[in-house]
Order: sequence, then C-alpha cells, then structure tokens
Amino acid sequence: MHDTGINAIKKSVKGNKEIHGRGQSEIETINIHEKILSLRNKIEMEFIKLGGYLKLVNDNALYKEKGCQTFNEYIAMPELGFQRSTAYAIMGVYEDYIEGGLSETLDISGISYYKLDRIRQFKDEPIEVMKEWVLKAREDSLSDLNAEIRIAKGEKEEVYIPKTKSFTLTCPHCGMKFDHII
Repeated sequence: MHDTGINAIKKSVKGNKEIHGRGQSEIETINIHEKILSLRNKIEMEFIKLGGYLKLVNDNALYKEKGCQTFNEYIAMPELGFQRSTAYAIMGVYEDYIEGGLSETLDISGISYYKLDRIRQFKDEPIEVMKEWVLKAREDSLSDLNAEIRIAKGEKEEVYIPKTKSFTLTCPHCGMKFDHII
C-alpha cells in the first residue's frame, strides 16, 4: 500500500477531532478555524500558481509533449480533469494579477481565484476603482459580489421570485376541499 501523505492528513485531523470530543473550548474552535483559513488561503495562492503553469503549457504548446493535439485535450486528460472554464479562469487570473502586475499594487491574498476572475473585467479601470473591487471581493460573499458586478454593468439586480403552483386537495375522510399553494 503506498502512502501519498494520506496518513499524515488523517493523523492531523484526527488529533483535532479528539480535542473536540473532550469538550472543545472556544480557543480550540478558533484554532481550528484559523487552520481552515490558513489552508484555504494557501490553496487559493497555489491555484493561481497552477494558472501560471497551465499558461506555460498553453503558450508554449507543451501539451504536445504529452501526446495532446490541443490545450483543451491536455486539460481534459484523466489525471488532470480540469473543467475548461476553471483552467482558463485561473490562467487569466495569473496573467492579469501576476504577469500583468496588478498584484504589485493590490493585495489579493486571501481572495478566491473565482472572485479575482469575476473582478478582473475591471482591470482597465483606474487603480483606485480596482482597489474598491478587491475590497468588495475580500469582504462580500460571492453572491453579493456578483450582484455588485451586475449593478456596475448596468444590469438589473436579479431577484429570485419563486414560482407558485396551486391545486385543490380533497380530504379522503371527510371530503372537505383545501386549496394548497406551493
């Protein structure tokens, strides 16, 4: 049986589960939450780095060395299995924020690649405008950020109005009829 670090992961998480099982204090909860945030931030930065590597493969046609005719064929390989939209999003984030220099002016740490991808459509705006978008990306939920983007683009804010259906139910015991709306 070969170990790819799975046992270390199990041991690390299991140790925290045992703490929880003995009556977890608020400090221990904060510690676990901090670990989650730290891992999330590392993952997001690694995703952006991954975008850089994918961009190298695409720009230099390195996918041909793996027997692929196109970059899209390469990212669809079973061992990679990227969705096309994800691969191009992280490549675009790398290109605009890292290669394009936006990360030298803007603190993008801790912001998901997806949010960075959503706001990069404003990259040609003055830097102060981009700083506002980065702040919104850092502080807003994804749905709130998307709503802000729609408003900035002059689109109507999406308001969810559930569709309702109504029908009449008849009680099998007394025969009474009820209007039911779902």
